[in-house]
Amino acid sequence: MNKVNKPNITAEKLITDFDSFFEQSDPYITDLVIENCVIVAKDIEGIEFINVVFRQVVFEEVVFEKMYLRDVQFERCNLSNAQFDEVTMQGVEFNRCQLTGIMMGDGRFQHVSFNHCNLQLAGMGYCTQKFVHYRECLLRQVDFYHNKWNKVYFDICELSGANFSNTALKDIDFSSSTFDQITVRMQDLKGCIVNQTQAQQLSTLLGLIVK
Repeated sequence: MNKVNKPNITAEKLITDFDSFFEQSDPYITDLVIENCVIVAKDIEGIEFINVVFRQVVFEEVVFEKMYLRDVQFERCNLSNAQFDEVTMQGVEFNRCQLTGIMMGDGRFQHVSFNHCNLQLAGMGYCTQKFVHYRECLLRQVDFYHNKWNKVYFDICELSGANFSNTALKDIDFSSSTFDQITVRMQDLKGCIVNQTQAQQLSTLLGLIVK
């Protein structure tokens, strides 16, 4: 059963110019609604966002390594090609966001939802994901290399070209999603839940001959 918790958002104070508001000497952002602005060319390690809503915000040439997010919501934002390596997310929701090419390697995700998002070419190698839900997302050529998963859900996603090498897929249900090819090791498929068509596709990908 899907038990991914939603973020606990109580923020009301609205700002529409993050770059003017933000001071790099104080990278701790709390209790804000950030709306209709562009965050440009920020390179900050260890920035924190707690109880924050981003609404129709564009992240342009942003590097936020080792970022911490708790109770944060992204609504119709564009985070394409953002660099969020070693991010920690707890209680975070992405709704109808553009995340093409986003880098979140070595990330830690807990109670995170991606709803109707484009994550093509996203880099999520070496991530730990617990209670994470991908709902109606475009996940073509996403790199899930060497992930550790617990309670990760995929509903009606497009997974063609995704890389699951060295990621154990036991109890992961792909049956409502689609793919034409994926990268996966045979031993990592043990206990994975697929539909009949996917079982045939996987047998071909793994070089099996079904008579």
